[in-house]
Amino acid sequence: MSGANTFKLILAGATLMLATACGGTEEEFTGPGPGPSGWVNKKPSLLMATPSALAVGDTLTVYGKDFVDRAHGVVVVRFKGTYYDSKGGTSAVDYQTKAKFENTGKVTWDMWPNVVFSPTGDKLGRFVGQVTLLNQGNDGSYKYSAALPVALTVKPSIIPRVARPMNSGCASVVSHTLENQAMAFTVEAIGLREATKDNPLVFYWTFMAEQWKVAFDYGTGMNPDTVFPKQGAFVIEDRVTKGRVSTISDGGPKNFLLKVGSDMLGSTRLKELKTGKIPSAGNNMPITANVVVVDPTASKSIRLTLKLVIHRKAELDYRGEMKMGQRFPPQRVSGCMPGQDIGRDVVYSEGSHESRSRAISFNWNVGVGGNIAPIPSNPFALGINFNVGFGVNINSQISTDKSKSLQLSGHILPSEYGSFYRQTTKWYRIGKIMVHTKCGQAYHAGNAIVTDWTFTPELATGPTCPPPSRLPKAQVFIKDPQ
Repeated sequence: MSGANTFKLILAGATLMLATACGGTEEEFTGPGPGPSGWVNKKPSLLMATPSALAVGDTLTVYGKDFVDRAHGVVVVRFKGTYYDSKGGTSAVDYQTKAKFENTGKVTWDMWPNVVFSPTGDKLGRFVGQVTLLNQGNDGSYKYSAALPVALTVKPSIIPRVARPMNSGCASVVSHTLENQAMAFTVEAIGLREATKDNPLVFYWTFMAEQWKVAFDYGTGMNPDTVFPKQGAFVIEDRVTKGRVSTISDGGPKNFLLKVGSDMLGSTRLKELKTGKIPSAGNNMPITANVVVVDPTASKSIRLTLKLVIHRKAELDYRGEMKMGQRFPPQRVSGCMPGQDIGRDVVYSEGSHESRSRAISFNWNVGVGGNIAPIPSNPFALGINFNVGFGVNINSQISTDKSKSLQLSGHILPSEYGSFYRQTTKWYRIGKIMVHTKCGQAYHAGNAIVTDWTFTPELATGPTCPPPSRLPKAQVFIKDPQ
């Protein structure tokens, strides 16, 4: 590879391809073989799936071995069998989706956002069939496990009907949005009786003050800031007298009971319910809205946690990717040290100080221009904390006299000579700049590329003075990104 070669810095996003088969045993594809790291996709095996009863939002955990890790691919879970609903109906099930990798012996799957085994998404019942897992490798290979028989009962649940920014064209239920978004939530309980005026169902909505921007209208002339907490949980009580549905939203007309800790603050209208502000040290923040419905006449209750991740309009997605850009010629940084008659131990010390500067450059993806607002000419106007995102000070000086990597000691044999050399290597830290919409779509707007440096020491020894270095020769791998 010559120094004249130019390499484009291209980050290709992996696409989840859910392989299917029409009956029988799934065909396996082994891919092109081991990659540079020697990784080989293995056939996963399943031991058990637990628990045997789930409500919407609950987690099924599958134990086994040889599940593909995130660095090499994704795990896909597939349910195949029959669903027997509580009304006497039956329906065939062949459902698959991405599972969450926990470790090589454990993956999880959340039943979300409804009863996925039911054609209408809202029927209680029992799934009887089998579960299989697919290791889908980034190298194009895929390996199926043998089927594990399962029987899963669907318990009474709360189903999210609406969880999205208001007055938006978003899907009914989103899991990602932006800061300061006015939100609307509607949920429906299944498996409980319908509410009546004499026997209401009570929905308790719990929010954390640190995660949400809220304001209330008490209708009494009092200043709510004097009683409402700046942190911790607050509960909004909604007494439903018809049906099994509760709705809560920014600026809604309905009055609720508000409770903070053990204090009931009285009836109030929710003037504002918006996603909160992300702390300056982060680029996104998980938040929750918890809801519990209680049937006082039967002493029954159901719980659901609505999970959201709020993003800045733009954020840095850096996963530790580094590419070697250039190796510089080794430099001799010490005199010639004789081993004398009995040999000698030596420790590296700086002979010539060297400093390099980190620098950041940007490489924009013009293809997303029709989907997002124009990218500013000054990338720092995006509000991204690049220092936090990359985990280093992007404008700092890197000095050899402060480098912890330059710790080296060695031994020079009798009648030989030794010299210390130092080699400087240029690296590129590559992070994706992702632009987010309020509906949760993410677009790869471009790359942020930090030029970084490492210093490698060597003790060269030999019969001549000075002995030659055995460090690699100088070479250019990637032309400076434009």
